[in-house]
Amino acid sequence: MPRVTTEALALRRTPFGETSQIAVFLTRSHGLIPLILKGVHRPRSRKGGGVDLLDHCLVTFSSRRGSRAMPQVYERRLLGHHPQLRRRSDLLVAGEYLVELLQGLVPEGQRLPRIFDLSLAYLAALEAAPTREALAPVVFALQGGILRLTGFELTLDRCVSCNRRPTLKHTLRCDPERGGIVCASCRVGRDHSFSLSAGAAQVIRQLAGSDPRGLSSISLPSDIDHQMRRYYDRVMTHVLERPPRCHVLHRVA
Repeated sequence: MPRVTTEALALRRTPFGETSQIAVFLTRSHGLIPLILKGVHRPRSRKGGGVDLLDHCLVTFSSRRGSRAMPQVYERRLLGHHPQLRRRSDLLVAGEYLVELLQGLVPEGQRLPRIFDLSLAYLAALEAAPTREALAPVVFALQGGILRLTGFELTLDRCVSCNRRPTLKHTLRCDPERGGIVCASCRVGRDHSFSLSAGAAQVIRQLAGSDPRGLSSISLPSDIDHQMRRYYDRVMTHVLERPPRCHVLHRVA
């Protein structure tokens, strides 16, 4: 049976019997995939002990197309455990938010190496222990990056109906159900839109393509920060089809 060795992030783990474990990993080569670690809790196991949430590791597992059997991990080597992240509750919730977004937005078995790289960069930014005030831009970069890489990013630089581009002086109306901003002349009756300044929309687009590791020193104006929190609350609720369970940033009305 062919074997694959690849980097992986542990997103969920469940006990299986007395000595085994089933874990869902985001892998660089195979995307989101459940794997079984047989005998992982035995003293002489070559699988590196039990899997913990957000462990970064190198795994070797079986890969056979068409098989209904869950792929089995043969070897696992821990590359990173993110100890700083686990010492502060807000950073741990931020890490759990990554898990929620990956499991909610990434299709199983689809190879998405850029999402894997973004996830590692985000965890590295959390491991640097940013202040509570500096955490927001890091989370915004994750949210915008995942929406962009999974195809859920909204159109914020022009009206989704008429392609008219706003100026920086405009206050926009953003409608997740229609896929982005809608100008006044294209709105029809009551809708699910909310206000968003052109300045906030510009910052959202900029941070969506940024490396989270370089954002902890950025200070956003309070009005932009407030609008971005509301924007991602509404958009993530729409794409996940439910409110996010992990409230890493305070929700706003």
